Amino acid sequence: MEEKKTLRQLALKEIDRVKWIPQSGYNRIKSMVENRPDWCISRQRVWGVPITVFYCKNCGHIIADKEIFEHIAQKFENYEYGADLWFEKSAKELLPEGYKCPECGSYEFEKEEDILDVWFDSGSSHAAVLKPRGIEKANMYLEGSDQHRGWFQSSLLEGVASYGYAPYDSVLTHGFILDEKGRKMSKSLNNIVAPQEIIDKYGADILRLWTVSEDYTEDIKLGEKVIRSIAEDYRKIRNTIRFLLGNLYDFNPDKDSLPPDQLLEFDRWMLSHLQKVASEVHKFYKQYQFYRAFNLLKAFINRELSAVYLDVLKDRLYVYAPQSRERRSAQTVLWELLMALTTLLAPVLSFTMEEAWQTIRSSIKKDLPESVFLALMYQPKEELIDNQLEEIYSLLLKLREDVNRALEQARREKLIRHPYEAKVYLQLPKEVEDIVKPRLDYLPFFLSVSQVDIENLKGDIVIEGEEIKGLKVGVSRAEGTKCPRCWLYYPEEEFVELPDGQKVCQRCYKALKEMGIV
Repeated sequence: MEEKKTLRQLALKEIDRVKWIPQSGYNRIKSMVENRPDWCISRQRVWGVPITVFYCKNCGHIIADKEIFEHIAQKFENYEYGADLWFEKSAKELLPEGYKCPECGSYEFEKEEDILDVWFDSGSSHAAVLKPRGIEKANMYLEGSDQHRGWFQSSLLEGVASYGYAPYDSVLTHGFILDEKGRKMSKSLNNIVAPQEIIDKYGADILRLWTVSEDYTEDIKLGEKVIRSIAEDYRKIRNTIRFLLGNLYDFNPDKDSLPPDQLLEFDRWMLSHLQKVASEVHKFYKQYQFYRAFNLLKAFINRELSAVYLDVLKDRLYVYAPQSRERRSAQTVLWELLMALTTLLAPVLSFTMEEAWQTIRSSIKKDLPESVFLALMYQPKEELIDNQLEEIYSLLLKLREDVNRALEQARREKLIRHPYEAKVYLQLPKEVEDIVKPRLDYLPFFLSVSQVDIENLKGDIVIEGEEIKGLKVGVSRAEGTKCPRCWLYYPEEEFVELPDGQKVCQRCYKALKEMGIV
């Protein structure tokens, strides 16, 4: 006989409706339901949730009426040990006083001794948790991957049988935690890592960070080495937040922020790049791909921020006068970065970001929401994205990487000790030269060296570019004298003498004059 509108077919239809995370969960449960031969909902056990059915001793009539179920449920609720009452009382004590068989009028009954299958029991949890609260379906069921055979499936079948639909809109499954050698944790192997031990030693945020740093859809490893690595990631993030806070101590976002069109080009690039990062993080959060959101933020902090933007920015933040355009432009973007990172990382590093938020409220902007968790997550601004500028800096960053390789070799050969001691010579391919020439005055600061020459390829060492084909980079010691204030090297004639007899470069002299020091 052709199978039509059976429980199986209705369940398969609901499987198609539900969102399965990861997608492999869809194939797993669909295959199980398609091939399931039957489902026994009772078990012969001496403990468990009883099947509250009575049988007439005289005629065998089954007492399975709603009124009787409600009566028994009420007794369970009033009893200290709940459903244990079924096993402690006789049928006569459990039934309403004077109850008789509706078929033959007998007063003699016996109880059902079987219990509900545990999966039937847990699968009906939606009826007790959701329905009394007026909730039709849960947004999500979340459990381990073994529950496709258990809770997910029993909830699906019971929901479809009772209401015609699954009691959830999405199902997320995760793997299991293994030790560092990939073994299951067990007392016999003495390889169990207790969460409280990690919290006591490293703090709750380290445990939270480990949780989101791995792909939870697979089995994940946990141990001392793993946690130490996570602690190092945490340290870098915390230090970045501290750097941002430390350089905004004299910045009032409402008064000192510059509009985007007045920002320096390098700052506009970072602001543009930040919008794209934030947009991707939002997308990963919505897809429950927390590890991808965190890894993206970690890479952004380590590469674009610490290794490039903040490194280049130190000169501007420390050398220029507080009210100068150069410094306010930098601080405007630092403020955006601080707001973005604290709110985007708050779901993960909850305690650290709340600590940072309270520091912001007390020292920078007092009218922020009371907690970071009462603030909206940073929203990317489409109008700040400049794709053309990002293409330019994509090339400039490759140039910087090749220059850094040359500087590192110069340092190994003891030609220089610090990049400021270097003069860099560049032989540029045409397409790179067209980008570099208009930015030649700015290039030494971007490359963190004292001087750049693009006319004559010289140097005590010369290397071929790896990131940019056709590029050649030469390095020699910088010419001139070191400015004691900014540490960059300039020709002697470019220095200005101060009233106390010391000499500083013209750039530093201008800054000191604006600050009222000279």
